[in-house]
Amino acid sequence: MLLTRRDLLDLAVRAAALPGATEFFSAWFQAAGQQPAAPSRLAPPEPPLLREYQPKFFDAEDFAALQAFTEILIPTDETPGAHEAHCAHYIDFVLQASSSDMQGQWRQAMTTLKQAGFHAADAAGRAELVQAMSKPERDRSATHAAYAAYRLIKQQNTFAFYTSRAGMIETLEYRGNTYNASFPACDHPEHQTVE
Repeated sequence: MLLTRRDLLDLAVRAAALPGATEFFSAWFQAAGQQPAAPSRLAPPEPPLLREYQPKFFDAEDFAALQAFTEILIPTDETPGAHEAHCAHYIDFVLQASSSDMQGQWRQAMTTLKQAGFHAADAAGRAELVQAMSKPERDRSATHAAYAAYRLIKQQNTFAFYTSRAGMIETLEYRGNTYNASFPACDHPEHQTVE
């Protein structure tokens, strides 16, 4: 089952009501704000709350696997990735307040990943597994036993990333409450020809 926007909003509201939510979300949102001005592959220092974060829903092994999976989906390059956005932290924190049905889906997803060999694989093996799991997205005739787990993690990871400071401000360069005095033209050469 894929989550709707309403489901995601419900999860966020439930998580916001948890004890410690203010501190967690403040640290999570500010985490990428410590990025250096020039693009860099070096991650900013983690805020103490996130550096010392103890998983609330996942066990340590599943949390480490989730972190690795999210970082494969949104790697760090010239912009921050899932690591800098602390996507796994967000997912774990929100899941502790989610419905038992949603928690069951995540437990099943992590069991499926473990059965697929993701937990035990090295970095290259994990990347290959994620590539194989995602194949049904590109080829409708393809199937993979862990595709549902892949979709669930990808959906939550995408939401976590693009609602974080790293995704919204550092990557998308959202400025908020501003407008363009004029609309910047597309600078791609193929769009410069007028017929």
